[in-house]
Amino acid sequence: MTVYGFHASHEQVPPADLLAAAVRAESAGFTAAMCSDHFSPWSVRQGESGFAWSWLGAALQATDHVPFG
Repeated sequence: MTVYGFHASHEQVPPADLLAAAVRAESAGFTAAMCSDHFSPWSVRQGESGFAWSWLGAALQATDHVPFG
């Protein structure tokens, strides 16, 4: 079975925006989600770096059935 997943790039987007995007991805039919876990952004242009583990808890609470990894 093919799985279509959503990738949350913490180094590029603020955590609250990623959470809203994960909820929209589930509504759009994505069947999985994952996120990056970086200590800091790769460059100055990538000025975000949310804490992946606490974000995953929020994402699991905000969605109904999408597995996260």
